[in-house]
Amino acid sequence: MIPVDQIRFVQELRERVAIERKREADLLAAWGVEHQALLDSLVLDIAALAGAEKALRDSAVAEYQATGNKAPAPGVAIRMMLRLDYELKEAYDWAEEHKMALKLDVYAFEKVAKASPLAFDFVVITQEPHALIATDLSKALGEGD
Repeated sequence: MIPVDQIRFVQELRERVAIERKREADLLAAWGVEHQALLDSLVLDIAALAGAEKALRDSAVAEYQATGNKAPAPGVAIRMMLRLDYELKEAYDWAEEHKMALKLDVYAFEKVAKASPLAFDFVVITQEPHALIATDLSKALGEGD
């Protein structure tokens, strides 16, 4: 038999963590209210930065296309990258034919195998125990409402 003290210890730790998480959430919320101006400024600056970086990249690519210069400005460089365009169906068919670059969809396969176990003589289905612990152990211990 599992000792009640072991169950009670888990319940006490859960309660302590719940209290600490609530306190953390309260402190973060208070900090957010106190520093709302900073948070608003940060959101605006992040958006502005993304726009400015895109504009700089676009300018660098345009400069490269016009001049061929792969270092169009200090701290800005052009790197040539390969890009592949293809139809996914054709690529899949090729990979299947060559028995490569394929990955089993484990979730879908196991769903089918569970629904039709007799169709798969190479699949062994067994039962194995997994322990579940009640969310509210105080009720199980007779200490709850």
